[in-house]
Amino acid sequence: MPVDLRPGGSYIFKARRPDRMYHLIDDFASAGYTTLCVSRVHPEQLKEDFGIPEEIVFWLSNSVGTRNISPQNVGVLTDNLVRFYEGSAKPVAVLDGLEYLVMQNDFGKMLKLLNFLYETVIVRKGILIATIDPRAFSTQQLAFIEKDSIIVEEQEIVTIAGSAVDPRSRGGFHQAWDAQGNL
Repeated sequence: MPVDLRPGGSYIFKARRPDRMYHLIDDFASAGYTTLCVSRVHPEQLKEDFGIPEEIVFWLSNSVGTRNISPQNVGVLTDNLVRFYEGSAKPVAVLDGLEYLVMQNDFGKMLKLLNFLYETVIVRKGILIATIDPRAFSTQQLAFIEKDSIIVEEQEIVTIAGSAVDPRSRGGFHQAWDAQGNL
């Protein structure tokens, strides 16, 4: 059964690499959503590899820059994400780098960020998509992360408000699938 990505939902994509999540940004933008990307991948690389405009990206980095956020400053990250949800129509934020946030802070701070965003997403009718590599977390930590989110496994079909997308697609836009999973 496909996982339907709907307003008010927080989703955790389990994957070794966040590529699938990055491909969904085009699909959301095409469906009229306002998107924001927070990532460990440099914005120029995201633009080159996935066509993601640099102006919608915050880079989790210790480097100084106007669109950079220090991973140790979880408060600034939280503030930017909350302002995005409060000020955008049909907001979707994609978040990569939770493992890096844990490494730069601790698990508790990262979990508090996810819990706060979970509440914000519900109230503002936004969508949060985060990726995690399950190998980086203990079983107990995964249980905490998964508690308030819908889990999307690597090969599960996802839909955006009922329009299916191919989880294996490598292009910017995904091919539509019917309800039976056929192209």
